[in-house]
Amino acid sequence: MNYEEGAGREWLLANDLGGYASATIVGSNTRAYHGLLVAALEPPADRWLLLSSLDEEIAGISLANHQYPGVIYPQGFKYQQEFRSDPFPRLCYQVGSTWIEKTVFMIRGENTTIISYKIKNGQGTFAIVPLVHSRSFHAAFPLPPLSQEPLGAGTILRSRLRPDIRLTLFSDGAAYVPQEMIYHNFEYEEERLRGLAWKEDLFTPGHFEIELSGDAAFAIAASTWRTGMLDWRAEQKKEKERLEKLTAPIPDLAKAADSFLVKRDQGMSLIAGYHWFDDWGRDAMISLPGLLLSTGRFEDARQVLKSFAKAMNDGVLPNDLGAGSYNTVDASLWFVRAVCSYFEYSKDREFVGQLWPRLLEVFRRYSRPGEDFGGAEDGLIVSGAALTWMDARLDGRPVTSRAGKCCEINALWYSALRDMQKLCEALDKSDPGFTELAERVGHSYQRFWNSETGCLYDVIDHEDASIRPNQIIAAGIPDLLPLVMRKSILDVVTRELLTPYGLRTLSPRDPRYAGRYEGDPHRRDGAYHQGTVWPWLMGPYIDALLSVNGRSGPVLVKARELLRPLINMHAGGIDTIPEVFDGDSPQRPGGCISQAWSVAEVLRARETCS
Repeated sequence: MNYEEGAGREWLLANDLGGYASATIVGSNTRAYHGLLVAALEPPADRWLLLSSLDEEIAGISLANHQYPGVIYPQGFKYQQEFRSDPFPRLCYQVGSTWIEKTVFMIRGENTTIISYKIKNGQGTFAIVPLVHSRSFHAAFPLPPLSQEPLGAGTILRSRLRPDIRLTLFSDGAAYVPQEMIYHNFEYEEERLRGLAWKEDLFTPGHFEIELSGDAAFAIAASTWRTGMLDWRAEQKKEKERLEKLTAPIPDLAKAADSFLVKRDQGMSLIAGYHWFDDWGRDAMISLPGLLLSTGRFEDARQVLKSFAKAMNDGVLPNDLGAGSYNTVDASLWFVRAVCSYFEYSKDREFVGQLWPRLLEVFRRYSRPGEDFGGAEDGLIVSGAALTWMDARLDGRPVTSRAGKCCEINALWYSALRDMQKLCEALDKSDPGFTELAERVGHSYQRFWNSETGCLYDVIDHEDASIRPNQIIAAGIPDLLPLVMRKSILDVVTRELLTPYGLRTLSPRDPRYAGRYEGDPHRRDGAYHQGTVWPWLMGPYIDALLSVNGRSGPVLVKARELLRPLINMHAGGIDTIPEVFDGDSPQRPGGCISQAWSVAEVLRARETCS
């Protein structure tokens, strides 16, 4: 297997707590976020990297791959025959006449990773060396002092940095031999490219070894929960059967959709993306229909909606659920859309009735002037800087301020009023003013039309004529604008912003356009919403395409073809969709390797155009 190609493909397993195991398909770690056990200590947050990797050696040949200064060493990729994901990551090696299969899976609901080995025609000593750390998963960090306590067929490791964390390593077939060593100067190439800390040392407490004479099957477990080996074969079978039963409009994305659902307190939430995001209100509400409704997971959808509804403050959904921050103008509007979508799928009047007081809070908060954002006299929402999804900042200043009346915020506001009107009728509630206000908002919304560009102003009061993708949401709402305007919006967005992997965030003809999402945080944040392509916007684009052109056979075929490049990707994460792509061709994937709303909107759009 070629190292460069293999190091460019990444796999990830989640445990429904926010913890995960992840690496490249050649087993190397190219990110500080990679590891075989990244435990969520306060699910789904406080994620801690504990087991970085396991290095195998047989007949004097190491199967590992690490980047050290100026070299990849050892070079186990030369012995790797294939990588499978069926449904767990499986790395297959051939050393002489010996065949070795290494499979990784996690116990659902536990911070426990099982690495199983199946060996055919093995001869001699097979050794496995664990490389460990104890740090936040967010960045490479100096190695803290680590101590170990022998434990029969394994060891218990603790760090002086976090003595409350106990990492246990044990095996059901290999003997443990204590032999403490520190390995220096591991390099994480992806972090170097991102301008972040990219070098660190790792500790090995010893190694596991087994004498081979023919075939063998055993496992090594890494856990913050257990101190003894479980029936890993039964657990592996159970988790495999669960994953194989998952359904989705695109089967290859079913496992990715499942990975974002996590426990939080006594409820459930949705992680915004792996490796580094927490559960955010805007992302969760945009993602919920595709991840949970199109996959038939109504009970999970109820739990997620309850979690965020409980956290609502004066009609405002939290931007970051864990941090309790409320600096968002659109999360509550997406909440209304998610609730309405839930009702359309489930017809669950009782649960929507429970959420009704929260919907009224949204209506009241957005109908009046308020701090950060609120309703103006014309019915439209005016908001402060960096409160929309385009919220990147450089040195504390918004890259795209968008202060004023934003086109997608007010399209969502109009849509929310119409949705609440429908739910009001379904629940036999009296209309507190949804209909009247929706008519006023619809009338005022015509002011967004820019006849010079043939599309919408991105922001009015004050006018911003930047050609951005936000307007595509308005084009997908049938009664908000005349058909001729919506068709023109679709044409402009198609011409200026559409790529095979989503929509650019700014027209390439704009002098502020940044076509590459790369470099240090300053450069990346500067490009984040200034040309970078976002796959999640393909969902609203297909909504607009079908709304404007109808659902004839050729239109549906065209819509499905638009999704094909994202579905058939051969870069980045395995069987998932990343956060962003470059604006310029070739569009390289970037950001998180697996993004909730990217996966969700492709699933929802695929179902929509079925």
